[in-house]
Amino acid sequence: MFGIGFEKLLVLAILAAVLIGPDKLPQFAVDAAKFLQKVRGFSRQAMTEFKSQLGPEYANLDIQDLNPKTFIANHLEGIVKDTENIAKGTASDLAKIKEQTKIDPDLL
Repeated sequence: MFGIGFEKLLVLAILAAVLIGPDKLPQFAVDAAKFLQKVRGFSRQAMTEFKSQLGPEYANLDIQDLNPKTFIANHLEGIVKDTENIAKGTASDLAKIKEQTKIDPDLL
């Protein structure tokens, strides 16, 4: 979770209990949860609006697809698959040509 281990989370919880106080901590946790729900709602709404403005061809767009590394990896994967298909087709074509060009040993 965001690169935070159990130890760091425990330290943050103890620090929050000391700074906020044990009597206000439950209300603070409720307020924090409500805030996170609002942020998630805003992000979902923004992503929906973003997709709708891009058009139907981007309906399956994921936020991770906007990462340059992911974008390049996806396109390179497509290029590699196309290249493999071409190589397989070429190999089968060469095998067919080799079969067709067999020389009769009696002619030698």
